[in-house]
Amino acid sequence: MELHSDIIIKTENLTLKTVDSTYIDDILKHFTKEVTRYMPFNPEGNKKEISDFVENSERTLLLNTDLVMVVLDSNKEFIGCCGIHNITKESIELGLWLKSSSQGKGLGTEIVTALIRFLEDHFTFKYILYPVDEENIASRKFLKN
Repeated sequence: MELHSDIIIKTENLTLKTVDSTYIDDILKHFTKEVTRYMPFNPEGNKKEISDFVENSERTLLLNTDLVMVVLDSNKEFIGCCGIHNITKESIELGLWLKSSSQGKGLGTEIVTALIRFLEDHFTFKYILYPVDEENIASRKFLKN
């Protein structure tokens, strides 16, 4: 499948759409130390870093290797980001983060299920990777479901 910026994935409660510069301030506001506790990032409130992240996401979309998306609730409010990364015929990697107030509500499961369904409908691959820090009990827990 050829990736493009018009891709939208809808679930019962959420809309996933490709990230763009209109979401820089939302990402900056909610990409906190609490949210990134188990991620290899150190947020410093640097808008340039977030702008670079969005630009890189747009570039890798054009390269057809990554699909980075924002997650919006039923009111179109930003609740986080997710991504399909390192797309190859061998494997695909998923990533996800939700703002603090959206965690613990089952939304991660809903998002990952939708991403897997999208992948199964549009790509050929052998397996999916979902790297999770060993200490991230919440993410490990929903993967078992």
